[in-house]
Amino acid sequence: MSVTSQVTNKVQEAQDAINKASVNAAAKASSIAEDVSAKMDETMDKADAALATVTQQSREIAEKARTATESFKTTVEATVREQPLAALLLAIAGGFLVGTMWKSRS
Repeated sequence: MSVTSQVTNKVQEAQDAINKASVNAAAKASSIAEDVSAKMDETMDKADAALATVTQQSREIAEKARTATESFKTTVEATVREQPLAALLLAIAGGFLVGTMWKSRS
């Protein structure tokens, strides 16, 4: 066997090894890309579900706050109508307390 044919065989073997490595690398890259895509889809689904839950909970909290505010307002209005003098004295006492606290902070 001549040196030229040996070199040609070695070059052919190297090209075959490079082609095989290239195919393996492409297959691995494709597999990794599919895995990443699946994880991204899963993460997006979880994020969407979490956002929906937070949105629903926020609506419920806002509704409870609105209901509590209306109830408090109704109670205060009824108390002022039924006992205007007591309400006035409470308002004065509250103003005095706030003023005292404000003054002590200065």
